[in-house]
Amino acid sequence: MPTSSFKVLSREFPTPAARDELNKGRRIIAEAFCDTLRTLRGRTEVTEIEFRDHWHKLIAASEEMTWDGWYSPPQTGMAVLFATGTDPSRVHFRTFRDPGSFVSCKVIDWSDGIILGYASNVHRKTGLPGDFATTVYVGKNRRLIEYFQRARALCRDIISTIDGSMLAGELHSIALDALTERGLGGTTHSDTDPDGHNIGHSLPRLPVSPVSITLRSDQIHVLRTGRQFVRKDGDWKLDSVEQFTIEPQVVAKDDPSLPKIMLHYVVRARQDVLVCDRCEDPLAELEII
Repeated sequence: MPTSSFKVLSREFPTPAARDELNKGRRIIAEAFCDTLRTLRGRTEVTEIEFRDHWHKLIAASEEMTWDGWYSPPQTGMAVLFATGTDPSRVHFRTFRDPGSFVSCKVIDWSDGIILGYASNVHRKTGLPGDFATTVYVGKNRRLIEYFQRARALCRDIISTIDGSMLAGELHSIALDALTERGLGGTTHSDTDPDGHNIGHSLPRLPVSPVSITLRSDQIHVLRTGRQFVRKDGDWKLDSVEQFTIEPQVVAKDDPSLPKIMLHYVVRARQDVLVCDRCEDPLAELEII
């Protein structure tokens, strides 16, 4: 395996408060995910539906987030997929919009389970999507744990190269090179991206005023179609948008027995680079990283 070129990012992570100031909704969604995992872990017969509903209830309880998400379908703008280390096929999804990737009655295996969760609820005061996605492994298979560590290191390697003057296409090229060097793949399919594959996108903001508890169809349209993608021909500068995501869906090119890992970071590249890495919180709690 090539030596990682990851640079220490202490400059980009000055304090937890500054990290959360970048996107306040992500803290709420991330903490709700971790609370859900703590509460349900070890219980028998926990389904994707039950995990999603518990997570959703905690997000809604904050009263700071919209009840639904902008990414719809799926229902409530949220997705939860369960797989196992021995059968990761469930998390090898194309897009959460596909009916086959909607939450189901599939039960988690706490001895070897993989959980991929996504939520797109919007922070009502800032108008920013709290877009959050993470993938965790709750088993003890060392090979899988090391693979998760590789995926996380890859994402941080990509982030470490970011400069505000860089074009989105340049970052996309750097990301593909980093994936290839590690024997990995990792583009994200987006139905509204003409190219079809990217590693992230800008995060549009709804007008700064209290957003109602339920999103209107025109608001969903603004957030869905207003994105600029980090793709090969992206000709927009990274500091020209308020914030953007880095979210490669990491796969092992030559080993389908390993799961797809989605870790979803938010970055601001104006002046100093600032990163919200709340997607790593559940991995840290499970001592994967």
